[in-house]
Amino acid sequence: MNLHKWSSNSPELLNSSLSTDVEHSFSVDTDLSVKTLGISWRPFQDRFVFKVSISIKLSYTKREVLSVIARMYGPLGFLGPVLTRANVLLQRLWQQRLDWDDVLPNTIADEWKEFATTMKCIEKVKIIRFILTDTWLRIVLQGFADASEAAYGAVVYLQCFYQNNSAKVTILASKSRVAPIRVISIPRLELCACVLLVQLVQKIRSSLRLEISDIVLHTDSTIALAWLNSPANHLKTFIANCVSKVQRLTENCCWTHVPSHLNPADLVSRGLSPRDLPELKLWWSGPSFLERGELSTGPGSPLMDESEYSCELKNGVVPEMPICSVCVSTNSDLSLLSDLLCMSNSYVKILRIFSYVLRFVNVKKSNVIVSGPLCASELNQAENRLVGMVQGEVFSAEIRDLQCQKGVLPNSKLKNLNPFLDSYLVLRVGGRLGNSDLPYVSTYPAILPNKHKLTNQIIAYFHLKNLHIGASSLLHCVRERFWPLNGRSLCRKIVYECIVCFKAKPVVTSQLMGSLPRDRVVPDYPFNCSGVDFCGPFTIRYRNQRKGVLHKMYICIFVCFVCKTVHIEIVSDPTSEAFIATLKRFFGRRGKLQNCTPTGKSFVGANQEIKGLLKLVKEPDEKLSGFLSAEGIEWKFIPPRAPSFGGLWETSVKSAKYHLKRIVGRSHLTYEDFLTVCIQIDGILNSRPLCPLSNNADDLNALTPAHFLIGRSMNSIIEPNLTDLSKGVLKRWQRVTRLVQLIWNKWHRSYLSELQQRNKWQFQKKNVRVGDLVVLIEDNIPTFKWPLGRITKLYSGNDTLIRVVKVKTQNGEYKRAISRVCLLPMPV
Repeated sequence: MNLHKWSSNSPELLNSSLSTDVEHSFSVDTDLSVKTLGISWRPFQDRFVFKVSISIKLSYTKREVLSVIARMYGPLGFLGPVLTRANVLLQRLWQQRLDWDDVLPNTIADEWKEFATTMKCIEKVKIIRFILTDTWLRIVLQGFADASEAAYGAVVYLQCFYQNNSAKVTILASKSRVAPIRVISIPRLELCACVLLVQLVQKIRSSLRLEISDIVLHTDSTIALAWLNSPANHLKTFIANCVSKVQRLTENCCWTHVPSHLNPADLVSRGLSPRDLPELKLWWSGPSFLERGELSTGPGSPLMDESEYSCELKNGVVPEMPICSVCVSTNSDLSLLSDLLCMSNSYVKILRIFSYVLRFVNVKKSNVIVSGPLCASELNQAENRLVGMVQGEVFSAEIRDLQCQKGVLPNSKLKNLNPFLDSYLVLRVGGRLGNSDLPYVSTYPAILPNKHKLTNQIIAYFHLKNLHIGASSLLHCVRERFWPLNGRSLCRKIVYECIVCFKAKPVVTSQLMGSLPRDRVVPDYPFNCSGVDFCGPFTIRYRNQRKGVLHKMYICIFVCFVCKTVHIEIVSDPTSEAFIATLKRFFGRRGKLQNCTPTGKSFVGANQEIKGLLKLVKEPDEKLSGFLSAEGIEWKFIPPRAPSFGGLWETSVKSAKYHLKRIVGRSHLTYEDFLTVCIQIDGILNSRPLCPLSNNADDLNALTPAHFLIGRSMNSIIEPNLTDLSKGVLKRWQRVTRLVQLIWNKWHRSYLSELQQRNKWQFQKKNVRVGDLVVLIEDNIPTFKWPLGRITKLYSGNDTLIRVVKVKTQNGEYKRAISRVCLLPMPV
């Protein structure tokens, strides 16, 4: 057979020697179109186009209206919404009982004229013929059905998946029918639309020479879905015939609910003006979730009229419609599940609320009043429904595959669980314990998603039920009935976020260790910038007193920031006069200091005298403040109860106590003996090496704090007297200066490098925020009694990291380092 009148979008084929019977020659400068079977195609652009030739008149007859409608015919139904509106107008003409050549009545004529004048807008429609992509992975047919009082229709799209789970969506075909003149209920028309849809899908499947992986059919009628999920022999004749036909033709298809505003078939059932069709993306590309690679919108559905469903059942048949279609929310945009989860954070309360909802539904269906407390069967039914709704929201693809008698995909998160659907349509684990004597719910536990609010509530319920059990035991208890994905990490998360468990074993907040202040890494005179701390009290006695009165003495320790030199002074009593005298003695021996940082720590268990001395240092009185300002000393403070901020002098106090406890013990020394011991400890602390010792015998002596005071260690051997040798005074001074410079050079090379590393708090953490709930750490009281507070102010360092906060409790506001607070875990 010779092929005549053919065309192609390939210029090579058209211009070849074989192209003797082509309808048009190929030219890039022409917009010529080829028309066949009512479809116009432009080969060069490879697009379907439409041409409209309608003469505008003052009046029309029924014959002319039918002629115009016939010109819009297309086998693929691309202009379905426009054609529906025209057919509805034609049906109204038939109801007017007009002859073919009668002029239209004014009520319809104005509407038809407006429709005819906008028909030219259809010429803007250009449809790309190629429906696939260059590298496609799989193809899904997406069908939509809907009905209105005027008409019902169906539209089918091809969802072509390519890399990254993206999808190209193209309209394939549509069909529509006007509603019969005899009044039919909307649910029946919706069911007729479903029948029309499956017939259209069957026609497309037989025409496409492509492997179709899935077929997903949508309708916004919950009543029609309930009928399709019911046995046909339970329904009345008309509904049963439609349901039987749909069930027979869609054995391997999946029916889902779609909201009306996302249903493109709503356009073909209500009709559109030609002016609105060209730019309507919902019609040409389908709802937005298809382009995102999703197959459906999820399990949410609006309120269903039970009477409409039940009236089509045969007499004596008890309605068994899906309970998930009942919704107690007045807002149709929210599903029942989200409404329930917003009511409470308690799983038991949600379960009981839903049980009463189901009881109400059953009472309305059976007209049998049920009262009294909930029974176990009602709670089990509600639990199965809740779990099924959650699974339908998260595992919709797996459920659809199992309903279509397919296994789950290899990339599914459930592939290792061999899931199956039970009689309640609940996904359960089809594991290897089928031959065990465990209960059914333990042998085949229900699957729960790992990132869902209901899953967290169920695990929290088991945690409270088992008296705040640990994570491992909690997982065992949960798996007796449920199988949460990533259950181990979920149980650890629930235990960590439990406030009771957290207060029993709180986690201290931390932050990256801050950089050293400039006063510690820049060479300076010894004690120019110092820290001060106290320890004591120590008891002494006067000489030659066998049973004399014991007197309390305190030790004040000054530590240089730069070279860690230590100076110990004795304080007789916790008064401003005694402390000023201590400062004067220190200035007389070591020189005046510029900056002084007293400790902010209050020793727990110390007597009132040392507390008063520490308070005097932290809050100087008028005498001490006047002395400090007169001497030009700047008094700085570290946060209260934050020894890590004053670790330099805290370690010196610890070292001094180490020697005092071993030397003094319980004995009571005289003042001279106690002063001698303190000065000896002073020399020992200043003879400690600043950096690790070397194993090389040729290396110089270790650098100690005493080198910065006297040029050598306190315990080193005294060099011989060389003053009788003939050396110039200048050379002697240069030698001493050189020795000092060598000491500072070694300080740069050896000591500073040891300060570079962070031995703890090595990672940057997320900053705390104003309003965060924290627990304040208090010493010598149980963790359950630690006060609860809220952060009201943040103190950031030069690196913008927060290490000090102000916390407000019921007893007042406190300034604390973050190492003294525990941030309460709040669920996200």
